Amino acid sequence: MIKYVFYLQVKGSPEEYRYELDLQPHEENTPEKAFTPQRQEDIRASLQNQSLCAIKDHHLQQIIKTWSEDIKEGFRASNITLNLPLLSQANLEQLSEPGNQEIPALVTPDLSGIEPLLGMLPPLVFA
Repeated sequence: MIKYVFYLQVKGSPEEYRYELDLQPHEENTPEKAFTPQRQEDIRASLQNQSLCAIKDHHLQQIIKTWSEDIKEGFRASNITLNLPLLSQANLEQLSEPGNQEIPALVTPDLSGIEPLLGMLPPLVFA
């Protein structure tokens, strides 16, 4: 088995996150076959857990495409820098909280203590 390493760097962060893959010699010529849907989800889960960033489908396809091309060219290590949102921010668009829809009970104001000062209109002072 031959070990390949993929490094993901998130734009604006100095840290690198890695995923290792062992390929058989016959898989080196057609690495796209090695990236089964199960393995792709494993790559996504591993990199998301390390980086705490959301890796959406188009990001995952970029990673797979870059890594496959590098494997075909004979590189054992591959890397990419992506602008990824944090996991905590990524799910905000799926939030569907309707909020409290009840109309609050109306409170009648107590106007008994309010009296006008010096008549109905304020005093006009011309200086």
